[in-house]
Amino acid sequence: MLKTATLCLMFPVLFAGCQAFDVNVATPEPIKVDVAMDVHVYQHAQPDQKVVEQQATYRSTMDSRRDRMEEVQELKNNRLVGENRRALLEIRNKPAAAYGEYVEETVSAENQDREFLMIYESEDKGVSIEMIRVEQWQHWQRKSFPGEWIEIEEEEGNGHKWIQKDSAEGESDQ
Repeated sequence: MLKTATLCLMFPVLFAGCQAFDVNVATPEPIKVDVAMDVHVYQHAQPDQKVVEQQATYRSTMDSRRDRMEEVQELKNNRLVGENRRALLEIRNKPAAAYGEYVEETVSAENQDREFLMIYESEDKGVSIEMIRVEQWQHWQRKSFPGEWIEIEEEEGNGHKWIQKDSAEGESDQ
């Protein structure tokens, strides 16, 4: 009973201190706001059908190369094909019978895809196809493993020759 009486007496005392009072939120000077903004302008037009088709072809070409990657590497490992100066595969030792036909078909499909991608990159970058070929040729030389066939420029600059990449040239960039 004593507890109830004490609470009843304290209740008005606690809430008596809750009076409304004014709070001044004014500032002596106006608030300055520094706003930085980027404006992006987009044109929501229908994309050019030729560009859409070319991008789809590019994606499907990349997919087919990715699917064929293991087969191409196996042909390189078996020393049947090499990387030539045109950044294409070239048959160095053609096997007989059905396997030889398989090698020809695989190399042909890979080269068609490489040609398409080099032309696409050439047009995209606005540079000559020959410049892209040289870049790709150097890329494939670097990526080749020791023992794989690569076509290199002769030291005198009087042509090209085929060699099997030497391990002394360094491991391939992966």
